Amino acid sequence: MLPPDTVFLFGSFRLVPAERALYGSGGAVRLHGRAFDLLLALVERAGEVIAKDELLARVWPQTFVEEGNLRVHIAALRKALHDDSGQPYVDNVVGRGYSFVAPVRRVSSSADAAIAAPAPAMPLPRQPRLFGRHDTLLRLEDLLAQGRLVTVAGPGGMGKTSVALAIAARCAARGGRVHLLDMAPLADAAQLGGALALTLGVPALAQDPVPGLVAHLRGVQALLVFDNCEHVIDAAAALAERLLRDTSGIRILATSREPLRAEAECVHRLPPLALPDATHAAHADALAASPAVQLFAERAANGMDGFRLTPDNAACVADICRRLDGIPLAIELAAGRAEFFGVHGLAARLEDCFAVLTRGRRTALPRHQTLRATLDWSYDMLPPLEQAILRRLAVFRAPFGLDCAIDVVCCEQADRDFVIDSIANLAAKSLLSVDSSGSETLYRLLGTTRAYALDKLRASGELDRVSRRYAQRCCALMEQAQGLFDELPLVQWLARFGGSIGHVRAALDWTLGAAGDEDNEDDDARFALGLRLCAASATLWYQLSLMDEYRRRLEHAMQRVRGGALRIDAGTEMRLQLAMGHALVHVGEQVDSARRADAFARALALADRLGDGAARMAALWGCYTDAIFGGDYHAALAYAERYGAAAAHGGELAQVGHARMLARSMHYLGHQQRARAHVDYVARHPLSHRRHALHRGFQFDQHISTLAIQGRVLWLQGYPEQAAHVARQCVDDALRVGHGISLCFALLLGCTVSTWSGDAQEAGRYTDLILEHSQRCALPHWHFWGEGFAVAQRLLHDGDAAAEVVTGPAVSALHQSPYCGDMQVDVMATLHPRLLSARAIARADAGQAGWSCAEVLRSWGESLRRGGSPEQAGQLFQRALDVAREQGAGAWELRAAISLARLRQSQGRTGEALAPLQAAYERFSEGHATRDLLQARALLDELS
Repeated sequence: MLPPDTVFLFGSFRLVPAERALYGSGGAVRLHGRAFDLLLALVERAGEVIAKDELLARVWPQTFVEEGNLRVHIAALRKALHDDSGQPYVDNVVGRGYSFVAPVRRVSSSADAAIAAPAPAMPLPRQPRLFGRHDTLLRLEDLLAQGRLVTVAGPGGMGKTSVALAIAARCAARGGRVHLLDMAPLADAAQLGGALALTLGVPALAQDPVPGLVAHLRGVQALLVFDNCEHVIDAAAALAERLLRDTSGIRILATSREPLRAEAECVHRLPPLALPDATHAAHADALAASPAVQLFAERAANGMDGFRLTPDNAACVADICRRLDGIPLAIELAAGRAEFFGVHGLAARLEDCFAVLTRGRRTALPRHQTLRATLDWSYDMLPPLEQAILRRLAVFRAPFGLDCAIDVVCCEQADRDFVIDSIANLAAKSLLSVDSSGSETLYRLLGTTRAYALDKLRASGELDRVSRRYAQRCCALMEQAQGLFDELPLVQWLARFGGSIGHVRAALDWTLGAAGDEDNEDDDARFALGLRLCAASATLWYQLSLMDEYRRRLEHAMQRVRGGALRIDAGTEMRLQLAMGHALVHVGEQVDSARRADAFARALALADRLGDGAARMAALWGCYTDAIFGGDYHAALAYAERYGAAAAHGGELAQVGHARMLARSMHYLGHQQRARAHVDYVARHPLSHRRHALHRGFQFDQHISTLAIQGRVLWLQGYPEQAAHVARQCVDDALRVGHGISLCFALLLGCTVSTWSGDAQEAGRYTDLILEHSQRCALPHWHFWGEGFAVAQRLLHDGDAAAEVVTGPAVSALHQSPYCGDMQVDVMATLHPRLLSARAIARADAGQAGWSCAEVLRSWGESLRRGGSPEQAGQLFQRALDVAREQGAGAWELRAAISLARLRQSQGRTGEALAPLQAAYERFSEGHATRDLLQARALLDELS
């Protein structure tokens, strides 16, 4: 049994069971008895599925009716509940019944009366449809039910007035008494009392009308909306306090760009409209679910007959909304200009947003007619020094902390304490967004506010001076980050410095941007600062896997250095050359291999000249990496040994790094037993599990690197189950670490081991992940690997019947790819015989392929056998068998033995076929369900 004063609130409706009445935005909603009973039954158990039989028994007790009657009343109910937003209320759960799916709040009529007392409703201005504010409206109604003064605060154009008017309309629809006082037209705070008297329809005969207003409102239940309080904020706060103190039934909803700071005030900061996810391109339907995109689409359709979101324009509209920070006014203004520029043309012109975002609604306030007018209104109300601080903060392109801001904007007239107070004031006035969710409070200028303040900074003549201080601060921060990289766990390091990438980008844009006269000392000093920042920020770019962008910035910087216009100190050049080499490893093409090698060689020469031991180790590791990725495994071992000589004086961590290098070198050279000894040593060593790199020259997690070597070695030695386990662990660890290039390393291992083992499901999963991840992180070198594995899986799945179809375009595209080098052809040749290339054969025949030599020789033999040259094929199979045994590569030995046995079987030499295959098979203690071992077992059974 419901308490007699129960009231249900949902959407814009108010259901009062005691009165058997439903109130909507237009007043009372007519519902016949059965429909009301049906609605009450559903609302009482909102969120539950109620069976049709139960509803029939509740609404038609002791009466038999057809189910069709229930459907008719549900349809009538849906029609009665329809509102402009199209929000569903009643859902039909097929085969089960019906459910009331909208959020419902149950309150008492006494609590609800504060904002819904029965009284004549005043006419309110008609407002366009709201998007994305449903939760906000519910929250504000809750706050008004709990307290008597609520302020909606936010920047200009955020939609504060629209939200307040929606609350007022909902209150009036429930029978509440509402009065709206728009303070925007008031030129003087002294006019406030008279303006309220006029709003209430009370004669203001006295010089101070407030006492009369209080007397008039005493005993009245009403909601007063104080709109646009910011320019008379002190008077608005005083009036609100007086009204609330001397009356009991008045509640006030205020809108302002800053809180009133009145007694018992509750402040609700109005956020921007929700934006679509920017991490990857979404389908047009998914983008259309964003309130910001919905607002743009509706307003654009108002000006452009027939405009609608399509797959061609949805992503561009979403980008416009993101660039405008989800600010409703800016989005409305932009949508209004789409008629003239088109969506894509509008996006191209948004850099000059103040020229584009004009021509607001004719009925809007003058300051809402253009974006600049909106910001002028806020800026002109600031004291001069606060205006200066806001201007200077415009150099911050990303969120910033107090200390950073103080370093950049302090001056003789504004010391540390004044800057702190000013930033607090700017935040209170909604000119700065505040994020207190982390360990440090961060501030940010919305994009439109920053563009406005940047214009003001440029006009003030302070832009270069403030930008220089900003760049110097960024450089000092990155040098601090480098110093702490070896001391902090990676997660903590990224939490502390990862968000600085936006500042680094902004500072590099200024320092390395277009210069003036090359003889200008200021330009030279600016550029030198940029080079220093470019070198100091290398670790941050690596850890964020932003290699392609970093490479472009490095090339831009080094191009001017190569031109000889500027001198560069040896230490900075050494770090830049090292950074360039590593960037080219991950995003460079094969034509860049000479540049990559030259960069590492130059870095090594500079490190030797400087006598910097740590830098020499970093340069040697770079040369070693270049050799590995270039397929020159002998050169890689030579660099690893030189590194070891330096590591002898570098401490235990350096020696672990040297062992890891030896493990990889020995593996690629084909010495699997020696590789296993080194990798097991590293895996057991406690220092190998430290999540950060040995030094800043590493671009990926070294524990994951160790697992990648270990997994490959285990598989080649004949332990496919252990290898698969290591691969899964490696990928899981990489996903946990969240570092892009490290994840690519792990996924490469997963793809390789699962493809070799014939596990199509795992191989497909890993391949999809590496393709998606490398695409998202702009790592084309790693994307090539994903494409190669995708082709291999298609070949393995389709078999020889479809091989020629795939071989044509897909395999040729792989071998001709600008990212296909010697290392790549070695690996591809082991995935499927159709991926064997002439280059791979030449490398194996010349003894350059190392680890893959046996399998390349076997695949070469298979191609000759198919081509009708069994004797040559047999020689290659035997050669592959001998190489595999010599290398300790049991997996290749088994494959070679299978090929040799099949050949001998076809020649009628069954006795010769059995022994090598039997010996190779019996070396395996696990993995008997993998593809190669199943084939071997089946063949042994045939031969026996």
